[in-house]
Amino acid sequence: MPRISLWCVCLVSSLAACGGPRAKVSSAVEARDMESALAAYERLEEVDGTDVELLGAIGGLHLELAALDEDTRVQQAAVSQLALGGTAATEHLERLSRAEAATPVVRARALQALARRGDGQARALLFGMADDEDPEVMALALSAADPEDDLGRLLAALEHPQGAVRREAVLRLGESSPGRDALLTMARLARVDPEPAVRGAAVRALGGAGDAAWEPVRERLSDPESSVRLAAIRSLVRIDRARATSALASLLGGPPSPAALEAARVLAMGEGEEGAAGTDAMSARAYLHAAILQAGSTLRSQAAVALVSLPPDDSTDAALRQALADEGDRTVRLGLARALLQHPGAGAPARDALGELAEGDDMAALQATLLLAPDADEAGARAATFLDSPDAALRRVAARGLARDAGRPDLARRALHDDDPLVRIHAAGGLLAAASAA
Repeated sequence: MPRISLWCVCLVSSLAACGGPRAKVSSAVEARDMESALAAYERLEEVDGTDVELLGAIGGLHLELAALDEDTRVQQAAVSQLALGGTAATEHLERLSRAEAATPVVRARALQALARRGDGQARALLFGMADDEDPEVMALALSAADPEDDLGRLLAALEHPQGAVRREAVLRLGESSPGRDALLTMARLARVDPEPAVRGAAVRALGGAGDAAWEPVRERLSDPESSVRLAAIRSLVRIDRARATSALASLLGGPPSPAALEAARVLAMGEGEEGAAGTDAMSARAYLHAAILQAGSTLRSQAAVALVSLPPDDSTDAALRQALADEGDRTVRLGLARALLQHPGAGAPARDALGELAEGDDMAALQATLLLAPDADEAGARAATFLDSPDAALRRVAARGLARDAGRPDLARRALHDDDPLVRIHAAGGLLAAASAA
């Protein structure tokens, strides 16, 4: 009799659990009924408070469904958020990679996200799509190629008419030790490919090829595209840091530019070395000090980030604090405060600056508020007011930032009802990422 009574108690408890508010949310998610899942969750939250795991499941479902939308912009945004979603996104990506209703591009993107998490089966399935006629699918599939086993296919892809395919092929080749033919082709692409993204990828790939790639990479310091010049600087350092030091020093003779500031950052990392390298490092740091006060707004931000990445010293701390105090451009001031927030000796003035920036109603105000929100409840509530902004871009950033960065998924949930599909997607992505981080 006691055994029967115990069984009855367990059965009643199980039935109660199955019919409880939490189970209703889970059942609606399993049934892929977004509207019912949200309604059930809202009833649950009134009684039990925020459930981050369930919010993540709802966010994941929303992204799965959005990835099947007819609008390719919505599809891509949804898969991108799933790729950023952490461990909680895995099951959603797996289902999407098998979904017959999904386009080949969506399935390939889902497989790529899984392959990047170490899923060998997903990698094999993705590479199996390399013969697809759609260049976007082909490029995604080539990201799963083995640079040694699939060398012939990658070399052939370097001649493909679509830049996305050439770019992916050259990046994969750069992960191995390219032979002479591959090296010559990569050097040619770095020099003459019409697309900057391909030239930059070729320069980055050549950075792993050793001394034989020095001259083709050095030539790209004069590329008309800034992103390619930056790639060349980093690749030269990767090939031979000591040799790169003398090659880059000449860039500091002119006015600040993205390439000159990156060269200064690289050179300044050599502080403490003897001889010319040490002298160049001190000159490079001084160059960055000047740029943070005198260059154009975008360059001032880059100079600040470069200085914060260096070993701290009193002169740099003073320069950064002075720049923060004098800066009139709100976007640059935000960048300075963000860079200084974790920097020794500058955290307090950085938080003060963020507090001042947060008083506005623009993107700088929102981002400043989100940076403060993890340590201040009132900042989270302030960030939530941006969900009512007429600017959809602000609502998108607020929705994801509240859920993931500010740790307030409860405040972000209402953005799942927004009229803009991309706001809903960013909210769902934030909820999913928050569940992974919990």
